[in-house]
Amino acid sequence: MHELARYYVSQGKTVKAAGLMLKLVEAEPSPENLTLLADIYTDQGLFDDAAALYVQVVKLQLKGAF
Repeated sequence: MHELARYYVSQGKTVKAAGLMLKLVEAEPSPENLTLLADIYTDQGLFDDAAALYVQVVKLQLKGAF
């Protein structure tokens, strides 16, 4: 699903990509998945939502969860 979301982003279909990533993040909230979703939100201009996800990624990495 991650690669499909990246494909959608490359095609400018960020809404579809975000939908896929939301489902994936619910199942597997890895730093990689959270970062891609945050990047998509940034592309969409949803800067507050993106910032919250980036903070979550940093917290996970500091805890050594992944």
